[in-house]
Amino acid sequence: MEGKTCLDLGANIGNYTRKMALVAEKVIAFEPDPWTRSMLEVSVSDLTNVQIECAAVGTEDGTAQLFRIETWKEDPVRCSEGSTIVSGNACIDENKAIEVRLVNFIRYLEELDEDIGIIKIDIEGSEVELLEALFDRADLLRRIDFVFAETHETMFSNQEQQVNELRRKAMNIDRPRINLDWH
Repeated sequence: MEGKTCLDLGANIGNYTRKMALVAEKVIAFEPDPWTRSMLEVSVSDLTNVQIECAAVGTEDGTAQLFRIETWKEDPVRCSEGSTIVSGNACIDENKAIEVRLVNFIRYLEELDEDIGIIKIDIEGSEVELLEALFDRADLLRRIDFVFAETHETMFSNQEQQVNELRRKAMNIDRPRINLDWH
């Protein structure tokens, strides 16, 4: 994705942020969890082309409750990968939520007004609503080369039908190339 902007939604500690930054003009990494974001900042501190957005992404602006995995304190590095703003996962502790900033990603893309090389989406259940909104915006899709998303219908069984519909829609979209089985 040389010379293009890449977006890392659910950047976590920055493994994919770093990989994209080695070839991209700029990488914008979204990470809402304060602890994880501090690890991300350290991980990419040597890279001048990474911008960190301290927020979760969704389809509206505001705040959201971020839920961590129940065993988070035992191994925050491993468990940080499962933090989510979607309730209903048996592994999360809904009683110890953290309030985080929520960014309307569709509006963000409109305002960014740049061609995008890659959007990587690993946002633990929030991807369904975001992808539904994105797939309805042909004008935005034309500016993106690739979308790699990890879906979580196995963790949130109520999303299975929506994910199947997203897969059908993705097959009919010529641009960008879409992989909903990433990771």
